[in-house]
Amino acid sequence: MEDNMKERSVPGIGLANTLRFAWRAKEVEPFGREVFGRTIIMGVLKLAVKDVLCLQNNPMERGFDVTVYTEEKHDEVLKKVKAVEGERPMCLYDVTSLARTNFRVVTVTMYNPHVKDEDVRSFLGRYMDKVSSARLLKDSLGFWNGRRCFQALLREDSKGQGGYLHPPAMFSLGADRGTLYYARQPPFCRRCMAYGHILASCSIKKCRICGSAEHEAKECDEPKACHGCGSSAHLWRECPVRHRSYASAAGGSRSGGWGKERRERKRASGPGHGSREENSTERGGARSGSRKKQGRHWSRKRRKGERKKGSGGTRDNNGGG
Repeated sequence: MEDNMKERSVPGIGLANTLRFAWRAKEVEPFGREVFGRTIIMGVLKLAVKDVLCLQNNPMERGFDVTVYTEEKHDEVLKKVKAVEGERPMCLYDVTSLARTNFRVVTVTMYNPHVKDEDVRSFLGRYMDKVSSARLLKDSLGFWNGRRCFQALLREDSKGQGGYLHPPAMFSLGADRGTLYYARQPPFCRRCMAYGHILASCSIKKCRICGSAEHEAKECDEPKACHGCGSSAHLWRECPVRHRSYASAAGGSRSGGWGKERRERKRASGPGHGSREENSTERGGARSGSRKKQGRHWSRKRRKGERKKGSGGTRDNNGGG
């Protein structure tokens, strides 16, 4: 239970440049905020107020979360902690870093501004974890400049650059092309679509569709893979990932998603179990039909009364003559 609470207290994408000091000595009363600041931060770690961005109380851990301004200062403090972790008073704390080295802010440029944010997010999800929603970048006048920012975590890959799997810097979603970049992004080659070198130094000639070195992309006979999920069974316009993202963004569409499932449930339920709109329409039709019948009934009675009145006037005239 305690382990689950600790996991929930750490954000999924981590906290940049942050160290967590959790009190480990259960038999001793933990330090207060002022004692911790003077003894640990200023005394042991030799940090000044200008070095610390934020010092937050953490009642769940009976300790504190310390955030510094720069990544260099974070690494420096972490080294100091490891050097004196067995000495008092640092031995009273379990110190862990909340920073994620694989955290990246990805800036994506799609040349077609009508491409949905959820489609771009689904594409990034092939290579990265915990992809956030998009944030549109605007200029000083308030106009969107076509760029979108996503926060995400790189996936670990022993064969990738720096031990991570990197999304391609140039990509396509159907007929729409885009580019992306982020901090500490490895060099990317536009010819072979691989990381580690640039176009000027590329000596690799291979097909970027199937990866074969025997032909180029324009001569490739292999079926193209989907830009959304990588499957060769369908293209981007038929990708189920794309349809799900449209449904989640629009709340259901005619082509699929919740709207389609709702219609199937209606058909399966049979007559008499339709939606509220259908039932109200049927009741409205029944009422309108009854009104028509009543109208015809009263019109027949009116005509019949007029005929009787007309025939009575004729008898009066004959009798008077």
